[in-house]
Amino acid sequence: MRFYYKPLVGRLFRARIDLGLGLLEGNFKRLLEIGYGSGLLLPTLAGIAEELHGVDIEEEPPGLRSTLERLGAAPRALVKADVQCLPYPDAHFDAVVAFSILEHLKRHEIERSIREVSRVLEPGGAFLVGCPAVHKAMNAAFAAIGFRGIENHHFSGIRDVLEASESHFEPVAKAALPASLGRLLPLGWAPYTTILLRKRRGAAGGRATPR
Repeated sequence: MRFYYKPLVGRLFRARIDLGLGLLEGNFKRLLEIGYGSGLLLPTLAGIAEELHGVDIEEEPPGLRSTLERLGAAPRALVKADVQCLPYPDAHFDAVVAFSILEHLKRHEIERSIREVSRVLEPGGAFLVGCPAVHKAMNAAFAAIGFRGIENHHFSGIRDVLEASESHFEPVAKAALPASLGRLLPLGWAPYTTILLRKRRGAAGGRATPR
């Protein structure tokens, strides 16, 4: 979290979130954030959702609820769970958001996660997903700001996510940071890319059991 408050790096970290949210238009009945972490994004998401939920693989941070209340955000529930096996009924949400989560998964784990997201989304539901680039130049950039060994944590890029999503989702919009590079570089090579996906009518998600 300390990187969000550094002068230059912090601006870049926050810009990736603004980039993605610019693709997510309208208001939603029930929205889920996967990997809510410190709760940084929850107050913003609360402004576009009648009912907000969060899931994270870690325990809820102490004091988060009271902080969110002071900021005018009151999630319906914050749950500890794995994206590969979400504890929600079918078609429960009309929007799911996942920033900087799926790059930590390997291909077979992404496929299970996508099936689960599809399962809990209603037909036509929105899935907003953002990933940093995963290549040697990006690994060096992370090392330069203090994240050494990021290659041991980032395994998949946005292209892997799109390939795993083809039978469940159709892409609606894309944004890359910085925008100038996003227009010039192949998909996934810009430092950060966000994609808005829409669940295909008739697409089903089968419950996946993590191995």
